[in-house]
Amino acid sequence: MKEIIFAGFGGQGVLTSGLLIAYMSANKDLAAVWMPSYGPTMRGGKANCVIKIGEKDGESVGSPVMENADALVVMNEPSLDYLAFCKEDAVIFANESGIPKDYKFPEKMKVIFIDFLGLAREVNNEKGQNVVAAGAVIKYFNLFDEQYALDTMCQFFSEKGKGKFNDINSDAMKKGFEAIK
Repeated sequence: MKEIIFAGFGGQGVLTSGLLIAYMSANKDLAAVWMPSYGPTMRGGKANCVIKIGEKDGESVGSPVMENADALVVMNEPSLDYLAFCKEDAVIFANESGIPKDYKFPEKMKVIFIDFLGLAREVNNEKGQNVVAAGAVIKYFNLFDEQYALDTMCQFFSEKGKGKFNDINSDAMKKGFEAIK
């Protein structure tokens, strides 16, 4: 089972990123749980979600409560509070435009700085920084192959009435895949 936390300010799409990965998992008949949390002000307030996904057929997922995250995607400095819910060797995906490069992360954690916003801007999709982040997580953990991720993401957004953004969201997700070497 993988446990991943996405955290940032409301409006940065962190809840959508987690829901997207949970949706992809469920479409593969893998167990998936998504639990959002946000403060009293959705846009601009603190927001996060935890997703737990089974990695193989028949694997069950229990409680959605944050416990021992394998990964944390942090979009801004206040979200570093969620390091407390990570395994000591968790992978941290740190947004270059929101996290100081000199921040002292716990020693055993692997930190990957990615300019989510800059990469999203490269494809004229500033609001797609969360999609860039989701692509990076999917690629790093080899959760799904790229074509499945792109197709399922487009299906997800089309079902939400946002299919007109599928091309620029696909470009953003590809940037996330490319960011992981």
